[in-house]
Amino acid sequence: MTERDRRRDDLVSDTPPAPYATDGTDFGGAVRYHYGVALKKFLKFFPVFLLLWVQLFVLHLDYLLPVAIVGMFGTVWTLFLLADRLSLTRKCSKVFRTYPLEFRTPVEKYGMESTHTLFLRFGDQGGTPFTLRAKHALGRGRWPAGITDGVWFAGDEPFGGAVIVPGSGELLFLQPRDWAARDEDRDSAGPERTEKAGRAGIKRPARR
Repeated sequence: MTERDRRRDDLVSDTPPAPYATDGTDFGGAVRYHYGVALKKFLKFFPVFLLLWVQLFVLHLDYLLPVAIVGMFGTVWTLFLLADRLSLTRKCSKVFRTYPLEFRTPVEKYGMESTHTLFLRFGDQGGTPFTLRAKHALGRGRWPAGITDGVWFAGDEPFGGAVIVPGSGELLFLQPRDWAARDEDRDSAGPERTEKAGRAGIKRPARR
């Protein structure tokens, strides 16, 4: 690992304490909060970019073309971010509604990609622990503060799951880093676990 990678892996979110219980008793509050933050972020920028775009068609001034292009790309980008954040939050919610939450500790920070993807391992896994790919529900590219002390996990590791980080209340959607490498684990999981993973939306690999 390079020094640049080490510095990136040390980045920790400065998210304030969550305005809801983060002790595994209120996943509904966590989901509602993340939906709300996603919408607030969208409404903060979308009207501005949309105005920059449509003013060209209203005022019919050619010199506004560069501004309109910025507005067009900004509008599309904010729509994409909203869809991605809502989708990840919905995936976490579906997992929480299917599996019970259990506290897992410690959590090993295994690495980070520039695509806002975190890699972690649960220290209490039996046998050889494998690496899970984690995506923050709001697209943040930093480690939640205190994550190494443990998280509230819902899911089935060979398929994936979701976590709530105590304190900050941040939501992460998880799936195995190497999906194909866990085929044997999933094949031996049995019909009940496989059906449950299907209901939770983690039976198949998600888009990265």
